Amino acid sequence: MIFTQLEFLLFLGVILAATWACRSLRQRHALLLVASYYFYAYWDARFCGLLLFSTVVDYVAARRIASAKGAGKRWWLGISLGSNLGLLGFFKYCNFFVESAAELLGPLGLSTGTLNIILPVGISFYTFQTLSYTLDVFRGKLKPERNFVTFALYVAFFPQLVAGPIVRASELLPQFSRMPTRSGRRFYSGSQCVLRGLVKKVLLADRLGEFVDIVFAGPELYDSTTLWLATLAYAGQIYYDFSGYTDIAIGVAKMLGYRFPRNFRHPYLATSPAQFWHRWHMTLSRWLRDYLYIPLGGSRCGALRTQFNLTLTMFLGGLWHGAAWHFAFWGLWHGMALSLGRAGAWFRKKQERQAAASETKSLPAILFTRVIGWLLTMLVVSLGWVLFRATSLDQALQMLLRMVAGGDGIHWMPPLVLGVLALMVVEHLVWATRWRRAMRLPIDQWYSPVATTLLIGALILYAPRGFSPFVYFQF
Repeated sequence: MIFTQLEFLLFLGVILAATWACRSLRQRHALLLVASYYFYAYWDARFCGLLLFSTVVDYVAARRIASAKGAGKRWWLGISLGSNLGLLGFFKYCNFFVESAAELLGPLGLSTGTLNIILPVGISFYTFQTLSYTLDVFRGKLKPERNFVTFALYVAFFPQLVAGPIVRASELLPQFSRMPTRSGRRFYSGSQCVLRGLVKKVLLADRLGEFVDIVFAGPELYDSTTLWLATLAYAGQIYYDFSGYTDIAIGVAKMLGYRFPRNFRHPYLATSPAQFWHRWHMTLSRWLRDYLYIPLGGSRCGALRTQFNLTLTMFLGGLWHGAAWHFAFWGLWHGMALSLGRAGAWFRKKQERQAAASETKSLPAILFTRVIGWLLTMLVVSLGWVLFRATSLDQALQMLLRMVAGGDGIHWMPPLVLGVLALMVVEHLVWATRWRRAMRLPIDQWYSPVATTLLIGALILYAPRGFSPFVYFQF
């Protein structure tokens, strides 16, 4: 069941009516839990058992961690980590390791066979979510949830189950402990989030995706200008696709009476790689920082170790996105960019302090530095998207070489793609100004019902035929 399908909208309508008719928390949680498992079973009912297994393991492990002492705590934490990472490793990476071994052993005349393991939808997201829960209990930052149904709902809550945002137990479980209050303004705000997400996905991301899919299917056929445009189009597609999903998830949760953390903050305004990751998939960035980068030592162990920690964190983050070498190199690419960016940030801050201390006018110099930082950041991010979108490392390298070295081929510049990219630039710039409130279509403004009607009409009239899955469903 995809958020953009009519079936989901009907499902959501039934759930909204039923949950707000519940008279107790127990009824509401039971109903939402059944609805969440139905939502997940709509993809493949076989994997509901896997979701339930992870839930039971972490529920028991957290309770035992809280009551045990010394080695007992570490033992139960090991059970949680081993179970979750073991399942994630088997379903997500076994095929990758077998295929990599086959490539190495093939020239020797040896064969490893194939496994053809199906990847359960959303396993990367709910695994990280439950891991953060047991780790926080182990660290003493969170008390274990005693009610199993409430904890099971936290793991399986359908708005963010498939593709995030990664909501921590400390953010959601306290909300589950009380009955949400009915609020027409909150319901309206949530519905506007859903509408905004649908527009991003259906009218913008899917349109860009039509062009991107054709060019990336045969990059050797196109000239370098078209390849650069396809790369920028993919930057727009994945932003509108993933942020659109997040908007819908946040909006649905808000309509049900719950609040999710923000996951995007106009990342293409970033002036450094670090700032980009503070704006892009923010819940994953914070997860990697708190549960991987800081435990590795963070920036407390000297410059060289800091660079290693950054690179390793992003390498593993790349593999989290997909079991393929081009994802691993995408992570390494961003790890190296973050390492170099730390040195650049130190130089930029030093220059700004010197300019502020001098009597000369420093604003032009500061603006120039930030513009250069933005251009370099967008170059790093755009080249990284080639590695992310390619179907293999060989295809990514082939496309990058043609983009840099140039070459003859088909020159294709669709006006629709150029228009959507121009709209993305305008949207980012407007959200950086005081006019951003108007884009939320406030309930107390006269233009909101007009704009809402026009957007709904555009969705009905101009939506592409069929439904394409969200990009992050594959992770």
